[in-house]
Amino acid sequence: MNEDTAWKALLAASSSTFNGEATPPYGFVTSLTTRLRAEKGQQEELERIGWRALLASFGVLAVAVAITVGLNLTETNDFEPGVRGVVQVENIQVS
Repeated sequence: MNEDTAWKALLAASSSTFNGEATPPYGFVTSLTTRLRAEKGQQEELERIGWRALLASFGVLAVAVAITVGLNLTETNDFEPGVRGVVQVENIQVS
C-alpha cells in the first residue's frame, strides 16, 4: 500500500513536467519526433515512387527489345527496306 501512494505521489509531482508536451503547440521533443516521422514517411514514399519508375522503365525497355527482335526475325530475307522497292521497280516492264 505504501508503495502505491509513493508512486501516485511521484506521478502527480512529475505530471507538471510533461504538461507542455500535451498542449497543441507541443514541446520540443514532440515536435521533433513528429517532424522526423513525417520526413521518414516522405522518404519511404519517394523510394516507393522510385522503384515503380525503375520497374516501369525496365518494362518499356523489355517491350522495345521484344518489338525490335520480333521485327528482325520476321524480315530475315530482306537486308534493307529499300532493296525490296528497287527490285519491284526493276520487274516493271517499261515500253
